[in-house]
Amino acid sequence: MTVVDTSGIHVMSIRFCQCSDALTADKQLFEMGLFLASFTRPKTAFTFALLDDFIQDNLECGTSSMNYYSKLR
Repeated sequence: MTVVDTSGIHVMSIRFCQCSDALTADKQLFEMGLFLASFTRPKTAFTFALLDDFIQDNLECGTSSMNYYSKLR
């Protein structure tokens, strides 16, 4: 899974809880502070810290999402 954070773009392996009473994969990621790019077959997630930082950057500087993403690379 690709995880985008204020520190950069990271590719990592994620293992979900398989317990009988476990939440669905998307809810497990959400509880860990990750917002998914897709809820059906998630391959990319954004941290809440990144989303907060982007909103602040966008409001103060007018930074577009494409420019913000380029800044992370």
